[in-house]
Amino acid sequence: MMPADPLEAVTHPDPYPYYRALAAQRPFGFDERLGLWVAAAPAEVAAVLAHADCRVRPAAQPVPPALAGSAAGELFGRLIRMNDGAAHAPLKAILLRLMAAIGTDAAVARAAMLAAALDALPGMAPDTGAAVNRWIFTLPVVTVADLLGLPVRAGADAMAVAARVAAYAAAQSPLATAGDVAAGADAARWLGQWLHAATEVPRQAEDPGLLPALRHAAQAEGIAPEAVAANAIGLMVQACEASAGLAGNMLLRLGRAGTAVGNLPELAARVAREDPPVQNTRRFLAADACLCGVPVRAGDAVLVLLAAASCATPGEAGGRAWTFGAGRHACPGDALAQALAAATVEALLARGARPAALARAFRYRPSHNARIPHFN
Repeated sequence: MMPADPLEAVTHPDPYPYYRALAAQRPFGFDERLGLWVAAAPAEVAAVLAHADCRVRPAAQPVPPALAGSAAGELFGRLIRMNDGAAHAPLKAILLRLMAAIGTDAAVARAAMLAAALDALPGMAPDTGAAVNRWIFTLPVVTVADLLGLPVRAGADAMAVAARVAAYAAAQSPLATAGDVAAGADAARWLGQWLHAATEVPRQAEDPGLLPALRHAAQAEGIAPEAVAANAIGLMVQACEASAGLAGNMLLRLGRAGTAVGNLPELAARVAREDPPVQNTRRFLAADACLCGVPVRAGDAVLVLLAAASCATPGEAGGRAWTFGAGRHACPGDALAQALAAATVEALLARGARPAALARAFRYRPSHNARIPHFN
């Protein structure tokens, strides 16, 4: 049975025939059921993501109403990926430059070191679905934290940080409960205090991480320390669900294929295109415009089907995976995310995880945009 709409497609067992049909038959159109414009084909997806009047937040709601007035909302409001305009451009340029300097080999080596620390914790042997879930939501996040120079090299520290990052990410979902939002606010406060304490006592090591360079460059541009701290946390949040989804979907691909593991970085790139963790994103019209040849009005919302754009062009194996976006809000850490997902899968396989068994007992986490397996 086909999904009823693009939101249901996110967690459907096989949404890709639906996406391909939508991209071919209605590349851009209005979905009466959802009350949204939907961009599905590659050209239309690219056009929406590049349009100057398509913003990441509604003009009247810079912060989701459920988060407004809380620590979670304050953090959200400072994230450059959730803002448009010239005010956020300098910090974005700095982050892009620093992220581009991270070598994937070095990141994979850090991930292996941190995986060894996680081994010492109870409940981390990946012989259950619950343990695998912990791995895929922990290792990518704490590797990003370690690359920043933050203190996560002890296993217990890593788990505490990853749990707060996951709680904050969950609070941003439109499906979040009141309890999720409260937990997200607590997590935002905890992460802010932890990061402040960590930067007061810099890591004593040959490699201090990216955060000192980020702070120094931001200070030279007159960027507030609060914005730097928020976006350091934001990098960990971005690594959370996207990398967990990619690693989980890689495990499913291995389990269903029943073949030799092969080259994991190549598998990560393929899965990012063919079964992407981030299936869609949204844009909001800041002014009346003509979009994809259609007149749209200020305040209209567009659901951008990244997954549909990917599966509509299956031959573009060498191209950037649409799941990481495009244009001014493209994810700066696409190569890093794929490397960390591959490193996480490698760590799990080395510790005896069995993809075939995992693929027989899982569900997708409830979500309107992220395709993340939850192993039973």
